Amino acid sequence: MTRDATLRLEDFIQAVQSQLDNAQAAMAIKARNLNLPLTFAIKDINLDLRAHVEFADSEIRIRPAGAGEKEASVFHLVFTAITRPAIEENAIALSEGPDEDSLDELADELTPEERKRLEWAGVRTVRQFQEAEEKGTVRSIGRVTNLPVERLRKALERASAPLVQRVEPVRVAPGNGDTPPLIRVTGRNLIRRGAPPQVRIGDRPVSILSSAPGELLLAPGDDQWAGELSVEPAPALASAMSFDLTAFAPPSIPAPAADRVAPPTPRQETWQ
Repeated sequence: MTRDATLRLEDFIQAVQSQLDNAQAAMAIKARNLNLPLTFAIKDINLDLRAHVEFADSEIRIRPAGAGEKEASVFHLVFTAITRPAIEENAIALSEGPDEDSLDELADELTPEERKRLEWAGVRTVRQFQEAEEKGTVRSIGRVTNLPVERLRKALERASAPLVQRVEPVRVAPGNGDTPPLIRVTGRNLIRRGAPPQVRIGDRPVSILSSAPGELLLAPGDDQWAGELSVEPAPALASAMSFDLTAFAPPSIPAPAADRVAPPTPRQETWQ
């Protein structure tokens, strides 16, 4: 039995469900077109599947047994009707949000099988991994998944490291001339536990107007539109990037007349 001749169990179930959905949709179209007051629908289907089973790469794979094969496992599958709200209530969210990163970001630290074990323990995103550390459950996850705790902590440090990916000016909308020019910083892990980071440009602090894990909005000084930007969400956790946005810096504003020192008036002398 080769891997190419097998099928993932979940793929088999999805294929059966897809064909049942198509049959249900066809019956609905028929009922509408023929204006039928009464028709039939699919409610429950019981299916006994005889198949050979193998376990590879943390996946259950099956190969349907032939007519003369006796040494095969039997899967008793029951497909029943369920409403969409019930599915959404009990299903696992595949994407938590635009700022969520999958465990594939940890490919350098964890093998595919190790990432699959974390998914079995309910850890499907990097954010969930970080929350496990905040709750102190990493050791429990290591025990459940049979993964070394130190290996998990090393992967967690990699996942929690800040990264500045882009520094760009914020364009002021027409008619908002009074809005000061700003700088947007995008990346990941730019804040930690909801607290804003320390941001410096040219070894001087920068005002932070808003902060999120993937974006910072800064109000730099007139002389902070070029140099090295450093973001430090926590001690010993920092990311830096050199940038030059002097072309977008605000023009220098001349000092008020009262603050300017008038040049000395030449003294005229009259000779008698």
